[in-house]
Amino acid sequence: MGFIHKTVAVIEKIVDILSGHLQGWIIFFLMVMVLVEVLTRYVLQSPLSIADEMGGYLLVSITFVGLAYTWKEKGHVRVELLINKINPKARYWLRIITLSLATLFCIPMIIGSYQLLQDSLLFEARSGSWLRTRLVYPQTVLVIGATLLLFQLLAELVKKIVRKNDEQE
Repeated sequence: MGFIHKTVAVIEKIVDILSGHLQGWIIFFLMVMVLVEVLTRYVLQSPLSIADEMGGYLLVSITFVGLAYTWKEKGHVRVELLINKINPKARYWLRIITLSLATLFCIPMIIGSYQLLQDSLLFEARSGSWLRTRLVYPQTVLVIGATLLLFQLLAELVKKIVRKNDEQE
């Protein structure tokens, strides 16, 4: 079991860094960028034209890459009204089933995001703004975020199964 616990710990550390801390810094950077945009627009009468587009890309990063950390910290919306009323054994199996379904959901999300990324590379897709940003860059965060979520869900599933096995021994 030592290898499993270490693997889960490594996954959760990666999620903490990439999906938690890094996204927190991106939120701070986005806040500063919007502040500078407002100041240049109203004080200097010359706005930065990159804030809207880059702000949108940063919001996608915060949302998608932040999914795994939000899951790890139990920040997603949960309805526990009925779950708290069922017996612990049924609750355990319901949790295993829902974690498995969420994990399976990640696979088509990763595949779809990766195919979108491949299409953007193939056709050299760019944004419609004057920046002409290569869309492969902001679309990469979709693949990264979905993959981090998949690993976090797998870690949660393994922790749940191992915890049950530890209790039975």
